[in-house]
Amino acid sequence: MKEWGRFLLIGTLSVVPLLVVIQVVLWLKSLSLSFFDFLSTYTNSSLYTAIVIVVALLFLIILGYFIEKTGRFFILSWIEYALEKIPAVRTIYSISKKITDMFMQNGDGSKKEVVLVEYPKDNVWVPAYVLNKYENTLVLFVPTSPNPTSGYTVIVDRKFILPTTLTLEEASKFIISMGADYIKKEEIAKKITEHQSK
Repeated sequence: MKEWGRFLLIGTLSVVPLLVVIQVVLWLKSLSLSFFDFLSTYTNSSLYTAIVIVVALLFLIILGYFIEKTGRFFILSWIEYALEKIPAVRTIYSISKKITDMFMQNGDGSKKEVVLVEYPKDNVWVPAYVLNKYENTLVLFVPTSPNPTSGYTVIVDRKFILPTTLTLEEASKFIISMGADYIKKEEIAKKITEHQSK
C-alpha cells in the first residue's frame, strides 16, 4: 500500500503541468469567446466582429513595432498628454505605465537588469528587477514565488547587490517554478561564492 501511494503521488505530480496548461488554454478559450460575443452584440455580425479583432491585432503589432524602434508612438503621446491633465487619472496611469515599462526594453534598446540581492537577511539571495537607479542607489522589485507580480519594493546601495546576465524571462521562470528551473546556476553560484570570500 505504501508503494502504491508513492506511485500515485508520482503519477499525479507528473500530470500536474499538463493539467495547468489545459486549464490555461480552456480559460483563454473562454475569455476569447466571451470577448467575441461581447463585440458581436455591438456589431451584430460575426464577420464585422472578426474584422474588428484583426484590425485591433494589426494596430497592436504596428504599435509594438514603433515603440521598439523609436521608443514612442505619436498617438499614445497625445493620449498620455491628455491623461496627465486629469489629476486622479494621472496618478493611476503613471503608476501602471511604470510597472508595464519594467518588462519592456529601455529606450536605448538595452534589456532591463536582473540582479541578486540579500533579502530578507544576509546570506539569503533572491533575484530582483532593477526599477530605477540614482548614482549608487537602486530601487529594486523583489518578486515572490510562484507569482512574480507580487513582491516588495526596496531601496538598496549598489554594493549590496550582485549583477547577473539573467533576462527578465529567465528570472521569471526561476520564480514561477519556485527554483526548479535554475537557470545560469554556475554563474550565480560563482558570484555568491566570490562575494562570501571577500
